[in-house]
Amino acid sequence: MSDFSIFHPDEQNLLAGSVYKVGVWMSHIDDEGATSAIEKEREALEKILKKSAGKFSSHPIIAEMASEALRRKNYWAAWEQDTENALSDVAKSIKMLNGRLVDNEVKAYKELVMGVATYIAGAFDENEDDEEKGLWGALSSLVVGAANPSLKADMNTSPDEDTALTDLTEVLRG
Repeated sequence: MSDFSIFHPDEQNLLAGSVYKVGVWMSHIDDEGATSAIEKEREALEKILKKSAGKFSSHPIIAEMASEALRRKNYWAAWEQDTENALSDVAKSIKMLNGRLVDNEVKAYKELVMGVATYIAGAFDENEDDEEKGLWGALSSLVVGAANPSLKADMNTSPDEDTALTDLTEVLRG
């Protein structure tokens, strides 16, 4: 049994769903590029969830959340219909995790969520090199863009995506 089993099945669904929903939510923020952008962002979501499961190996419970988001494909359609609750689900997840996990694991959950959102925001119009930068590169791009707006153009995010990332940041700080 994994560490993730400490959560009730409904809690597991909330946690895994929050990670998936935030990616889909971000992909819906900016509909420029229409079908090709959505398709690419979906592929990027699956890719970042797979990579995240490995990147968070030092936090097995967080890695399991990313893995569960991938494994629960039978929930994807329902989660996709409920993306308007993505930020609310993230906030509920943080509240639940704050009482049950140590601080560095809660921080890792927040990094996972922000990493997924950032990666999806930059998925459309990325060149091949950017696709290979992964979760940590995506987070680095976000930090660099916030610290140095002149480098922001390299992040390939729209103003709507920037606003959404700011909204997500506020939820993660709350």
